[in-house]
Amino acid sequence: MFRPLLAALMAAAVMTTAGASPIDLGGPHPAASRGATLLRQHEPMSFGVFYYPTQWPRSQWQRDFEGMHKLGFDFTHMAEFDWTYLEPEEGRFDFAWLDGAIDEASKAGLRVILGTPSAAPPSWMDEHYPEVYRVDEHGQRHEHGIRAEVSLTNPRYQAFVTHLVTAMAQRYGHDPRVWGWQIDNEPGTFADYSASARAAFQLWLQNKYGTIDAMNTAWAGSFWSTRYGSFKQVHLPNATLAAEDKLSPHALLDFARFQADTTAHFLDAQAAIIKQHARAGQWVTTNYTNVSTATDPRRSHGLDFPTFTLYPVAGTNILGGDSYAIGKPANLMEAAAYFRSINGTFGVMELQPGQVNWGDINPQPKPGAVSMWMWHAFASGASLVSTYRYRHPLRGSEMYHEGIMGTDGVTPSRTGREFVDALHEIKALEPKLDDKAPLPPKLAARYTAYLWSQDVFWDLDIQPQTTSWNSWAYRNGYTLAVKTTGAPMDFIAEDDDFDRYPFLIAPAYQMVGKALAEKWRRYVEQGGHLILTSRTGQKNEGSQFHEGPWYAPILDLIGDDVDGFDMLPPSANGTINADGKTHAWHRWADILTPRPGTTVLATYADHYYAGKAAATTRKLGKGTITMIGVSTDDGEFERAIVRSVYQRAGVAIENLPTGVFLDWRGGYYVMVNYNPQPFSPVLPAKAAIVHGNAPLAPAQALVWKDASP
Repeated sequence: MFRPLLAALMAAAVMTTAGASPIDLGGPHPAASRGATLLRQHEPMSFGVFYYPTQWPRSQWQRDFEGMHKLGFDFTHMAEFDWTYLEPEEGRFDFAWLDGAIDEASKAGLRVILGTPSAAPPSWMDEHYPEVYRVDEHGQRHEHGIRAEVSLTNPRYQAFVTHLVTAMAQRYGHDPRVWGWQIDNEPGTFADYSASARAAFQLWLQNKYGTIDAMNTAWAGSFWSTRYGSFKQVHLPNATLAAEDKLSPHALLDFARFQADTTAHFLDAQAAIIKQHARAGQWVTTNYTNVSTATDPRRSHGLDFPTFTLYPVAGTNILGGDSYAIGKPANLMEAAAYFRSINGTFGVMELQPGQVNWGDINPQPKPGAVSMWMWHAFASGASLVSTYRYRHPLRGSEMYHEGIMGTDGVTPSRTGREFVDALHEIKALEPKLDDKAPLPPKLAARYTAYLWSQDVFWDLDIQPQTTSWNSWAYRNGYTLAVKTTGAPMDFIAEDDDFDRYPFLIAPAYQMVGKALAEKWRRYVEQGGHLILTSRTGQKNEGSQFHEGPWYAPILDLIGDDVDGFDMLPPSANGTINADGKTHAWHRWADILTPRPGTTVLATYADHYYAGKAAATTRKLGKGTITMIGVSTDDGEFERAIVRSVYQRAGVAIENLPTGVFLDWRGGYYVMVNYNPQPFSPVLPAKAAIVHGNAPLAPAQALVWKDASP
């Protein structure tokens, strides 16, 4: 049953971020075989498309579903926004239309994913129970008319969700035509400041800290007389209403953790209902956004595997030229590396089918881009790829959101045809894959782990210290630098096994305790190569400064003392010297004094700390530790230092431009190009190209098999 949230949070304590077991690195992406087994699909990667039966005349359903099958789709997805049709009046369910839609889809040869419509409550709920809607940071209660505006902590809303999901699971849990379930839609998007959220937060805090004195210590209650006498007195920390002064950063961090735990429990509770009634083989997932900021997918333990949404083209021009039409280069690469590593299986539940409607600017994707994204998802180990949506809508807020079919419902759009062509090209290759093929030694030698924590990300965003700091862009810079080497990469957590990876990078890992510092030391001593960067180790696990020198837990590890840190306004100038080159910086500078045995890689050229180290490296045991203390304006220095770590370790690497990615799956290499310039890869002498052409043009994919012994 869907337990009341408050009781569940009391019983569950503070949810860990351990997630599922770490993946086995016998190959690059065990999802290729594990995912097919978990999903009980014959193909390594299946293809699907969203469809909304309630938005189209019933007389067209058969034609549309048969059209999907003829185009080559394996499954369709429906119902995640249809609560008003499933429960048109409180307590009265109508499944007749959904029965008909599932029947038509199955007759057409399609598997069906059902969505639970908890993100789109019906109008009668607003009319009779307005308290189920969330309250925003301005104190305004939201109302019916848009999706995802509910309060996940509201007991009445929880009861409605329980009732609906139970009815759906009882009806379709044993239906062989229903392949799997998607819980909610893009969960965890908005913060909630309602009375029910406050009560749930108070209980969450009581469960975490036990006593109010412990919470006051953690939150620095001695500062500004902000201590509380009981948990019942605690308000939701609202930075919007604290315009003049700053709220406790520790309170804000706990609020972020609470919201993530709330979302995770909400998903797990629905999953538990479905699994209570589901037949063997039905699976449960959700579709996180590819940039997951308010949620923490590792906190959820009821899903069988994660999926994410991906819309690379929405007007942002990261690499200049016409890269705005190719897509943000880090989006799919990072999302795959993050979600895949949770339990080894992931899917892309929503892949942009063409032009969208919600960006500040909504350009057309460059010809080839949609196909390239699909090859990139395949190469990254995705077990399914689904596009949103089959038909271009004729009305509503997404009128300008393209689909596979154009506005007549029967003619594929340009990008829709591109999606279908790529679908068939990938399907033609799938039977040739060898899921038992070992990762090529040259790739295994450079396998890299990226240490990531949502708690650290939230903490950085709470106290950025400069308007030039952007935690997500900072992450992008280092992942893109790693990928220029051609290295496979996984995002991992603190309790994962570091020793599986010859290289480990932890950029701006601000909260570090003794245990993590010691784990890093053991990793390096045993032969690992560790890269740390600006801000790492400034705070302890509780987001408080160490009682000691700056960056106390990592000083002996990096072989430096940290004299302090600086940041500059745009009007000031700062430079560093490295290998005869100068690099400008403004964002952040850790001022390093190397200890004996530490090698200086760069020095500051100006300000009162001119001559001090900006980056260093040292050997420790069998491995190395590199500290990059500066954040330069263009990131070229950081890219060069990251690449040099592999080179000093004697590992051969590629020299790929930013946005050109190399992956490997089942015996085949796949290279994609998000860069606006063509790239000429150096292929093995016995490379057999099976898709694409070299040089690799922008927005294109190249696939080859190395026939060398």
